[in-house]
Amino acid sequence: MKNIIFLDIDGVLNTERWHLNEGHKDPQDQFGDDFDPGAVANLSLIIEETGADIVISSSWKFSGLESMQAMWRERKLPGKVIDVTPSTVSDEMLLNADSDELDKMPFKGYDVKEWLSNKGKQVKNYVIIDDENGFLPEQQSHLVLTDPVYGISKEDIDKTINILKV
Repeated sequence: MKNIIFLDIDGVLNTERWHLNEGHKDPQDQFGDDFDPGAVANLSLIIEETGADIVISSSWKFSGLESMQAMWRERKLPGKVIDVTPSTVSDEMLLNADSDELDKMPFKGYDVKEWLSNKGKQVKNYVIIDDENGFLPEQQSHLVLTDPVYGISKEDIDKTINILKV
């Protein structure tokens, strides 16, 4: 049985504070924007404490699982990326919804639910770390909302570990 972190990137590891910092000199590599070292260190503490694996739920997933795993290796990021969430929203759903409905639809929540339904048999517990709440009601107790300015904070570490240790 394994703990899983459904991980968003922008606003979680890729923070506004880091990119607005005057001392930040080298903002990109072949994968795109680099990540806030403080937020990455906080993710590392979570991984060390819980042994959780990572499933990317961010829009970065569209570059593919192999690219995400390569980025994790190249950047020496903590933990192990084992998968990306599927994209469950169909073109038809997008075309038929009005703009007010689209703003309120829990797209990432559907993706997480689908991943858990198909691949979650060995999941002990899960947490979702994101800076936006696009998740289903039954997922709210598994959600840690970050401040996009700072990403994963010290307080978020404790919340995340507490969710995974239940």
